[in-house]
Amino acid sequence: MISSPLSRSLFLLLFLLLLNLPSILCLSIAPQPPIKPVLIVGATGRVGRLAVSSLVSQGIPCRAMCRNIDRGRKVLREPMKAGPGLVTLVKGDVTDTESLRNAIMGTRAVLLLHGTLHPTPIHALLLPIYWSTHAPLTLGASKSHPYFTNYIAMQDVVSCCEKYGVERVVRLTGLSCGLSPWNPVSVLFNALLSFSGRYHRLGEEVLRSSGSVQAVVLRPGGLSDGVRDGEKTRVQLDLACEIPPPARVGRADVADAAVLAGVDGSGLISGVGEHVTAAVRWVGDVEPRGQGNLEEGEKTVGEAWRKAVERGGGRGTEKRQGGWKFALAHGIYVYGLLAAVVKIALKVGGLGMRLAGF
Repeated sequence: MISSPLSRSLFLLLFLLLLNLPSILCLSIAPQPPIKPVLIVGATGRVGRLAVSSLVSQGIPCRAMCRNIDRGRKVLREPMKAGPGLVTLVKGDVTDTESLRNAIMGTRAVLLLHGTLHPTPIHALLLPIYWSTHAPLTLGASKSHPYFTNYIAMQDVVSCCEKYGVERVVRLTGLSCGLSPWNPVSVLFNALLSFSGRYHRLGEEVLRSSGSVQAVVLRPGGLSDGVRDGEKTRVQLDLACEIPPPARVGRADVADAAVLAGVDGSGLISGVGEHVTAAVRWVGDVEPRGQGNLEEGEKTVGEAWRKAVERGGGRGTEKRQGGWKFALAHGIYVYGLLAAVVKIALKVGGLGMRLAGF
């Protein structure tokens, strides 16, 4: 016989526990849905391979898209060894719609960490017909041209992500993408690298045009392989993209920033509720000379993201820049420089002829 109130309470608790034991056991052994992988485009690149390692260290499965599977196995040997079964290599190219579609299907986020190095041919540098936004398509440029990798491919990415319910796309571009078309740095990069910056900018606008996929654009400064001392050098993220030069930053921190934005386990980025554009650099003791103030940055990338979201900023609302501005700026600088070179050459030639007695 149960006499005391305490004994009766314990007996009732035990009775209820036994009564619900089947339900508790079913909950504990019920299969959990598999975690969707994160797709990394450009996984064998110097930032992409660090992003793969970052995901593996957190136990997050990823798909590493690469053009050459054998090279992928070689470059990603260490993370594949560290996380057996977490890294899946998929053959594909960002300019190949079919392979891109197959790689994106079934993923939770896409990290676009690829890039291209396509020097401008002399004829394209000098002839205005090549400065049109759509010139590479009509003039038979290779698929490695920034027009395809930085711009057209973004249209396919958005289409596939919307079709397969991907939550977020993270794109790595560069700090110079936020510069005016008339800025000398912008003109230099565009003139030497087949208008790479302009096509990056157009690709960003394509990603932001989606109404169902959140776009996070990362614009780092000059990339470095150096290791950061958290006490002397910190990370700064700015959603207003108003970080002044110099703006060097480590590839490892850029990779971590991309992974955090793509996975977003704390809901920090999704809480913004719209597209995000963030500039990123180191501040403090940065070789060969310091940049910014230590107080402007944070010791960890996660803390830097949190501070940036709290401060707010542009958040992907930048005004569209017409292609004619880039073309006009390019023409003024290039032909102005060419005229100066010709003028100097004529003067030097005339001086030489006078000295020779002609």
